[in-house]
Amino acid sequence: MAEEVTLKKALVALVLGWVLASVAVGAPAAVGRVVSVLDGATISVRLESFLLPAPTGLAAGAEVKVRYIGVALPPKPEEAALVRGWNAILVEGKQVFLEFDEKLRDEEGRVLAYVFLDREGKLMVNAILIATELVGFTPVAGAGRYDRVLSHLDRTPWLVPTLACPVVYPWSEAIKHVGESACVEGPVASVGTSRAGDVFLNLGRPYPDPGRFTLFIPARYVGKFEAAFGPRFWNNLLGRTVRAFGEIRLYQGVAEIQLADPANLFIP
Repeated sequence: MAEEVTLKKALVALVLGWVLASVAVGAPAAVGRVVSVLDGATISVRLESFLLPAPTGLAAGAEVKVRYIGVALPPKPEEAALVRGWNAILVEGKQVFLEFDEKLRDEEGRVLAYVFLDREGKLMVNAILIATELVGFTPVAGAGRYDRVLSHLDRTPWLVPTLACPVVYPWSEAIKHVGESACVEGPVASVGTSRAGDVFLNLGRPYPDPGRFTLFIPARYVGKFEAAFGPRFWNNLLGRTVRAFGEIRLYQGVAEIQLADPANLFIP
């Protein structure tokens, strides 16, 4: 079941930007920091700033409970606890971007919102959760801006994701193609993280061998990859062959691709 969930989350990361772009009528209006995760669909957020005029009753510096619009949690306690864990992986301690609908609060006084991991409004947490098999979609009267997208994600049987590549180089040949945008494939020989939270996947040879090829994920993007592939997914990659797309660069003599989008990493 966990593998199926990871696949579905990976696919959401691959297609959600296209789906939302085709129907979006709004945009994130507020920036905040998640203080705590209360359950699989509710978080406590400290509002930091507003990108659009602040709705009545909301102000920078305030801490509010935010309920994800459209998210229906499973009734079984053990499943609800699992969804809370997924929610924590996605947003706990992170900066998030809130989009509001016509109805601002629910009957319990919680702020209703579409919560995004990015300022552009492409990676919606509501949608990522609904795309898993444990979370459903439920319409909210007065907050139906993305009902068509969310209901579609609730019922769509996803297929295994792939990565389309114009050309694929083995890790050992990639250094000959610096400056090209291509796919590089190879076995993960070692993984590592920096104090700042960057992630390094070393293909072919382990760090610090200068002949290795490195997939570099800057800290600011790691949350997206964990949402797609699972928490600390890199710890499960040793010995597995992965493929990544991007511009091949040299950094201190080592060939690498810097990754910012989970859609450019394929883990079979």
